[in-house]
Amino acid sequence: TANIEKPLPPTGAATQTFCEIDNPTIENLSPSGNNINWYDSNSATTPLTKTAALVDGKVYYATITNTAGCESVLRLEVTATIEKPLPPTGPATQTFCEIENPTIESLSPSGNDINWYDTIDATTPLTKTAALVDGKVYYATITNAAGCESVSKLEVTANIDKPLPPTGAATQTFCVNDYLPNSPTIGDLSVTGTNVLWYNSETSTTALNSSDLLVNGQSYWASQTNAANCESALRLEVKATVISVPNAIVSEPNQTFCEAFNPKISDLQATGNVIVWYDSQTSTTPLSSTELLVDGENYWALNTDAIAGCESTSRVEVIASITTVPPPTIDESIQTFCQVNNPTVADLTPSTGIEWFNSETSTTPLNNTDLLVNGAVYWAAKTNSTGCISAVKIAVTVVLSNPGTPIIESSGEEFCIINNPTLAELDAKVSANNDGAISWYNSYPNGIELSLSELLIDGKTYYAIETDINGCSSVSHLEVTVDLNACDEYDIVVYDGFSPNGDGINDTFKIENLRELYPDFKVEFVNRWGNLMYSYDINKPDWNGRLKGDNDIAASGVYYYIIHFNKDNRKPIQGSLYLSR
Repeated sequence: TANIEKPLPPTGAATQTFCEIDNPTIENLSPSGNNINWYDSNSATTPLTKTAALVDGKVYYATITNTAGCESVLRLEVTATIEKPLPPTGPATQTFCEIENPTIESLSPSGNDINWYDTIDATTPLTKTAALVDGKVYYATITNAAGCESVSKLEVTANIDKPLPPTGAATQTFCVNDYLPNSPTIGDLSVTGTNVLWYNSETSTTALNSSDLLVNGQSYWASQTNAANCESALRLEVKATVISVPNAIVSEPNQTFCEAFNPKISDLQATGNVIVWYDSQTSTTPLSSTELLVDGENYWALNTDAIAGCESTSRVEVIASITTVPPPTIDESIQTFCQVNNPTVADLTPSTGIEWFNSETSTTPLNNTDLLVNGAVYWAAKTNSTGCISAVKIAVTVVLSNPGTPIIESSGEEFCIINNPTLAELDAKVSANNDGAISWYNSYPNGIELSLSELLIDGKTYYAIETDINGCSSVSHLEVTVDLNACDEYDIVVYDGFSPNGDGINDTFKIENLRELYPDFKVEFVNRWGNLMYSYDINKPDWNGRLKGDNDIAASGVYYYIIHFNKDNRKPIQGSLYLSR
């Protein structure tokens, strides 16, 4: 029995709609499967490939193959419709203000059926909140009611208008005095720009009123709006300095000055930053600091700021009084002092109620401890109980008396000790410089005055001063160290014997001038057998004829001496003597 398989055709919508953007193919037709074949005509025998693109309005024919492998003779007829929505429309160039922070959502057109892309080939739409980039091109599609997105895209270039902020000084100073009776306001801030708005912070969105008062030290932020009505996102920061200068402080409205000091405007006393003086409360011309004050005149002090030049809101009055003091009476216009006493200004007469100056025009008094200068002129001014001095000064010439230093003649310090010279002999070799009297001291100053009869001591220093008719002593003393060794014409004298018999005549063997001329001497006495009988030096007495000076009496006879000089390289000498009893 023959069975003819007659499978029925597949079922599906006779018209099927697809979106162009999805690039639909045969495989997208319904139904679809491994047992479905599609043909481009009712009689075609070659099935279409699954990847063949659908053509809008074209009819396609589908068969089904059953499990027995038989393909249906009848075919499903399907017309393919390709939805091709047009792209959205809008300006090709769109401009936005930077300050508005424009995003994708700001582009036109905008809506739920619009998608924006950053390239023409992009498949991932941008988020609506993505910030626009100046000069960047964006691409828009539209999705129709059937849910199909347009393949073509609207190309839009975004321009971000970025106006610059206004320009102006970053710090602006205002003087309260310039805005009386009010204080400076926002409207007084100065910048260059159009349609300027001021804010109290860099991010504030609420503009300040032009009548708002400025706050000292506060920063304000300015924007400007350009012709396109875009406000600058960047703002100029301006720090306001509002200076309110306090009035000058005058602790004494009645101020007294001394005529002698030629008081000037600069001598008026007022406390403030920089004080400017006027001759009236309303004058606009300040007085010079060197202008002399007028007795009984009213002056007005204005306090000013040294840097900004701001002024106080009002002036303070001062009345000046000028005190006159009569000149002093000076009995001696030439005053003499001893220079050695180091006289000072305090020694000038009179000293009570007087101040002394080094010139007639000086305003700085000398100190009482200042040393006087010979031949200098000093000027005396009288003082009163308030400390004012006379404008007229009286001159006093100072003479410092100094008799000078005594003068010693050449080699006047040399003597021979043998002669037992005295201070009188030294004095005879010294002459006065200015016919004064000469006095001698053992030290100077603070030494003891010496008598002229005093014996001179070898190597000792003596000090001489001269005293003139005024009783003034030398400022510089004469210092003399005596030499008692000027004995070239003298020598020792050795006798040929002595007689130590106690009669008081030649009881010791004395060598004349030895002790004076050769203080480091040593003398030895021996008998004829060379035995030492006695030796002595400057510290022992002459030989008295006894063994060692205090033992047995030496017998009469011949003895021998040896003299050691120990000075000037003089060689020892020896000789004989006769001891007689």
